[in-house]
Amino acid sequence: MFTDTHNHTSHFSSDARMTAKELIDACRKLQMNGVAVTEHYEGDYPHDIGEVQIFDIPEYFETFKSWCEYAGDLPVYCGIELGYQKHLCGFYDEMIAKYPFDEVILSNHLYAGKDPYFFRECYEEDMITVYRKYIEEMAEMAEKCNNYDIVGHYDYINRYAPYEQPQIKYAQCPEEFDRFFSAIISKDKCLEINTRSVDKMRKKGLSDCLPDKEILSRYYEMGGRNISLGSDSHGSETLCIHFKELAEYLRSFGFTENSYYVARKRQAEKL
Repeated sequence: MFTDTHNHTSHFSSDARMTAKELIDACRKLQMNGVAVTEHYEGDYPHDIGEVQIFDIPEYFETFKSWCEYAGDLPVYCGIELGYQKHLCGFYDEMIAKYPFDEVILSNHLYAGKDPYFFRECYEEDMITVYRKYIEEMAEMAEKCNNYDIVGHYDYINRYAPYEQPQIKYAQCPEEFDRFFSAIISKDKCLEINTRSVDKMRKKGLSDCLPDKEILSRYYEMGGRNISLGSDSHGSETLCIHFKELAEYLRSFGFTENSYYVARKRQAEKL
């Protein structure tokens, strides 16, 4: 089994349902190689949802020690998922430099200043316009920020889209994807394949649920080799969901490794 690089617990992520103990127990049951805990850190989150979207980082590290003790010989990596906004890049880069994280995911949960999870009016424009603007902002994010390892769920925007065929595709925004990939590759960062996004598409009853073939082939063609599998689990039932299927799919494009990070250094296991 693999290392899952994207997970949240109820201790520090307000939208998560599983405790660290439940996470670790599930990892053991699945015989996973390891797991990264990547709690949400959404600086200046624009919505009042009744929960603060940042946490006390020193407290997190102190609590993490007890999780590692409970995990025993199961590798558990200390990570964080940063929520991007243009004005936060410098702040995030400086903040991350102060702490010994294993892994840093940089994600964009906003479109036009709103999180589509809560605000479906994000999709009032036509699909191609929305997707182009979103990937353009992902490219800007990858370019402007520096102190991160993995770019999280490039396809977050299609998870909640009301369109008949919502899966994001390379053909819809080729120039934007090329700019995005160029930034990732030039900085030796890692592209996340987020299996929660796959699961969302599958639950909508769509037959075409896997990441777009042209997206993966173009990333590979441009020199992209760093891929990480992340379930984005908020509950223990989805750890490593669809990983075996995705590993086989990724191998068909030439990818050979699943990346994970220890002390901010990329490690690799066979897909």
